[in-house]
Amino acid sequence: MNPDSVLQHLKEMVARLHQPVDRVTTPPDTTFSDARESIRELSRSRVSLMLRQLRAVHGFSYEEVQEKSGLSQQLLFDVEYKDRRLRMDQLGLLADCYGVSPGDILGIELEDQ
Repeated sequence: MNPDSVLQHLKEMVARLHQPVDRVTTPPDTTFSDARESIRELSRSRVSLMLRQLRAVHGFSYEEVQEKSGLSQQLLFDVEYKDRRLRMDQLGLLADCYGVSPGDILGIELEDQ
């Protein structure tokens, strides 16, 4: 994959992330723990999707990401498919591997960026 097509593909994926999402107008009747679990699941889903997209855009296999980050292929697979959460140090290793900031993967601004 040439650099121009990789850049174009990444731009298209980022544009899709910024498309409006249908919002629920009435909040569901849930307890605090249910809401917290829902938020955690949404976060996991977003991070999983972003990591899959970054790996695809760079054309990396799990083995290549393992070599570049030092993280196991099983961890990488589990994180991409929502079975596992990353620690901050692991997130930093993946961000370095893909040439982005941890905040870019999380979709937030971190103070030290």
